Amino acid sequence: MNLPNGYLLQKGKYKLTQAIGQGGFGITYKGVWYTEVKGALGAMPTEVPVCIKEYFFKDYCVRDPQSFIVRVHSDTGKLLFNKFKEKLIKEAKILSEVHHPYIVNVLEVFEENNTAYIAMEYISGDSLKDKLAHEGVLPEAQVLHYIRQIGEALQFVHQKNILHLDIKPSNILIDKEGKARLIDFGVSKRYDVGEQETSTTMLTLSKGFASIEQYDNEGIQSFSPCPDVYSLGATMYNLLTGKIPTESILRATRPLPAPRTLNPAISRNTEQVILKAMEIIPANRYQSIAEMMDALDFPPDAYGGGGTALPSAKTEEEAKAGTTLLHDAPRPQAEDDETILDTPGPAVANADGKGVPEKKGKRRKGVILVAVLLFLAGAAAGSWKWYEWQRGDAPVLSGQEPAQPAQSGRQIPGTVGEKDSDRPGKRTASNPPADAAVSRKDAGRSSQPTEVKKEKAKEPKTSMSATGLPEKEATVQKTNAVVETKANDAAYDQLLAAARQKMAEKDYAGASNDLSKAKKLKVTEEAVRLQINCDQQLEKMRVEERKSQYVEMMSFGPFKVVRKKDTGRYGATDANGNEVIPCKYLSVGKAENGRAFEREDNLFDIYGSDGKIITRGATYY
Repeated sequence: MNLPNGYLLQKGKYKLTQAIGQGGFGITYKGVWYTEVKGALGAMPTEVPVCIKEYFFKDYCVRDPQSFIVRVHSDTGKLLFNKFKEKLIKEAKILSEVHHPYIVNVLEVFEENNTAYIAMEYISGDSLKDKLAHEGVLPEAQVLHYIRQIGEALQFVHQKNILHLDIKPSNILIDKEGKARLIDFGVSKRYDVGEQETSTTMLTLSKGFASIEQYDNEGIQSFSPCPDVYSLGATMYNLLTGKIPTESILRATRPLPAPRTLNPAISRNTEQVILKAMEIIPANRYQSIAEMMDALDFPPDAYGGGGTALPSAKTEEEAKAGTTLLHDAPRPQAEDDETILDTPGPAVANADGKGVPEKKGKRRKGVILVAVLLFLAGAAAGSWKWYEWQRGDAPVLSGQEPAQPAQSGRQIPGTVGEKDSDRPGKRTASNPPADAAVSRKDAGRSSQPTEVKKEKAKEPKTSMSATGLPEKEATVQKTNAVVETKANDAAYDQLLAAARQKMAEKDYAGASNDLSKAKKLKVTEEAVRLQINCDQQLEKMRVEERKSQYVEMMSFGPFKVVRKKDTGRYGATDANGNEVIPCKYLSVGKAENGRAFEREDNLFDIYGSDGKIITRGATYY
């Protein structure tokens, strides 16, 4: 049951106007904050739109229709209600310390109506989930615009050792200025200097957006941005494809479709960034949001968030001057080997002296002329090579001795009485020309007998692989990688088999150790589920071990009055065998409003059914 429209909180400070959302743990209202703005003319009353989140655990709560106070059905429900109310207050405290342009601002947290409320600024606009539902798949440039802003927000909270742990399109609002705002830190965690979790306990996981380590109670015990990196990549995936990604814990059996198979308009770089951010193994992801942001190619920002300016059109003066502005856009491919020129051809003067572009026919003639000149130059170079060959100056191929001219008595012009060293530009085997030459035999010239020595075998060229390594080395590395993968798979299978055997023997500690080793080799759904089962069994065994230290006497609200076996003293424990009333008392009796526990001085401490002390040192009960 929601609070009625017009309901006042904090003695009229806030007025609720309408309920705008409800979940399993709370109701969200739009409201008004009555405050004052101070200026040159003094204090002026004003109304500020706000969003107020009320903690309402619907599975355990009812609202009194007369007083509107929230009441809890049972003592067990009261324990859970109070636990999660503290969690909501912690969320508010986290947000109150985080002020950033792309994070919703918390104004106040307070308790009223036997529950808690958080007053936040009201963001007028839709969530990205709503935009996706109404508009369909968003353009890549628009998605990158929002992701850049949320990336900045996450870098800011990560610097404060806070993880959001629930990044998804429904938790990103777009305000009227087009700015993205990160909301709902309900499952966030803060870590102390020693990097151990100190804040709230996770309630739910957003399937498709949660990383695999969030399914493991040990996966997020120490601070790492990797879970938020995964969720941000999954958010991009959803916005660009319209599909919720395959749940991380199921990807061992149901591979994640590549984004471009669902939306070919996605750029290859953006696809690679998404896939790397969504790697199953955390070590294979980007290790920070900043690293992920650096890998993205942010386009010129057409959505009002800054960035590189869009290429400007040519000015009138530039057009008159015949200047073409060149940008980094892909250049058109030539058709049928046609050359694409970046600028117009030179201007020629017409009859009145004005510059006009050269005509197509003349430009084509110019191209033909250039081609003819290049052909003639090539022919001249070939003739010179032939002349050198006739003189015996042809360079010697590697591993081949120079051919000696036949002693036919015929002298080559320009060589009478010359030594090899006297001729300028003499090319020898020690100083071959840069371009490769052919032997006489290859040239098909047999008019002059030539004494040719047997060619030495040429050294085979080393072919290179696509990775830049010699093919032989690349093949060896590939073979080694395959062997290593098979070895890892075999070791993984052995560890999993050993873990199952130990679980059958109820050696859950040993099984957990094997599963931890297996997950270092490969993270699969089966390994994670077995680990979760192991952890549950271990916790169950720990609870039974704790309970075995006590003799249960009677029920006391959600607790049990117990006598500790080794001391014979009385107290009370919860369902997990933890002492909520210390076992230090001589006896226990039933009091009018609870239980009376006798102290060493024969006075009594009276406890209520919630485990809290009501009266200390009573003389009777």
